[in-house]
Amino acid sequence: MNMKKNIVCILVLVFVSVSYGQAGPADEAQSLFANGKYLEGMNILTAAINDPDPVQRAYALEAYAEFYENIVGNTGYALTMYGNILGTNLPVGHPIRALAQKEIDKLKLLKSQYNAEDTLLKKLQPPEVAKPEENIRQATLLRSIIDKKPDYYRLYEVYYHLGRNYLVAGNYHQAYILLKKSLELRPGINFYLPVNVYKDMAQAKWIRSIINSISRGILGVLLVITVIAFYYSCPWKWLKLSHLAVWLSIVLLWLIIFSISYKLLTSNHGISDKTMAEISAAPPCFVDCGPDSQNWQVVKSLFVYGLVGISGLFVFSIGIVGLKHRWVAIMINAVFGLLLFAVLAAVFYMHNCDQKSVFISDVQNGFFRYVEGKNYFVDFGMEPYILTNPGAYPDLAVENVADIHLHQWVESRCPFSPPAGKRSP
Repeated sequence: MNMKKNIVCILVLVFVSVSYGQAGPADEAQSLFANGKYLEGMNILTAAINDPDPVQRAYALEAYAEFYENIVGNTGYALTMYGNILGTNLPVGHPIRALAQKEIDKLKLLKSQYNAEDTLLKKLQPPEVAKPEENIRQATLLRSIIDKKPDYYRLYEVYYHLGRNYLVAGNYHQAYILLKKSLELRPGINFYLPVNVYKDMAQAKWIRSIINSISRGILGVLLVITVIAFYYSCPWKWLKLSHLAVWLSIVLLWLIIFSISYKLLTSNHGISDKTMAEISAAPPCFVDCGPDSQNWQVVKSLFVYGLVGISGLFVFSIGIVGLKHRWVAIMINAVFGLLLFAVLAAVFYMHNCDQKSVFISDVQNGFFRYVEGKNYFVDFGMEPYILTNPGAYPDLAVENVADIHLHQWVESRCPFSPPAGKRSP
């Protein structure tokens, strides 16, 4: 009796160990999926799917199907995986076959139940190319699904498409929330839809819109304060030509300081191979900081922003000249000036440099990172090659150049043959 009992126990242990060994890769992959290590888990399952043992393959397919259904959200691919399990040469009555059939029936029932919603998602136009009225219509339909069908099995896709729609409409905050919600419902959805790409885009645009709004709001408040202070100081009663001369002197000083600083900061035109790689500039490369460069307008804008700051500070100082304590006026002027120039710098950067230039510095951290760094405005296409060696491009068809500044630059730098009637003998 004891011998039979021992034999039965040994057979049970062998069966359990064999079963565990067969399901091992699937269990390991699911453990990795639970920890967010999706690629590692997928690699394990891909190897197991190619295993000649049908049971091993079935376990891997089942784990893959669950991954695509519950983590990625690609129900169509999950349905294919479950179908592949039924096509595997499994032993008769194996439980995983019944499990696969159950999942297939469930997904087919959901597709039938939500056929209208599935059809809507399939017919959606990309919001980036659709007309505004079509985007409004699509957004209304998608919002209706979220409100009326909260149990919809592809709700994460609705959040994704609605988020993209809001992103195009300029509602960056709401777009970020919707795309983040899609990612929360299906953490691995980026293997199916590029949610992270649009989520990061929405977040970046949202932050930029906040910076722009705050900067312009503070600038508006400073302007109102300046106007009020200037009005109550009644400068028309005591202002003299000497005060205007002081302002003109300050403007002249700003022009001198700006010119010297620009000359010093742009005196080194060298550019390293490392910098070229970081700004994705293909050789040959030409660095131009002078008035002939295409980005000279940015330099002129910087000068104007500084001029506005100096003028605003001058007007504000006139407005508070009547304060009894001189040191109080000096402190208020200093704080006002610091805030004014900080806000103007932010507005200038967001308008002229943000997403239009690349900041490169050899210093990684600290204050000197910004002192030593440079902003590069990169132009691609034929222009950089002309700028590199204009003498190598004779008789260009300048009538096809739409940019008037580039047109003038080419005419002044590139060689052109004289007209036929004026050729020298």
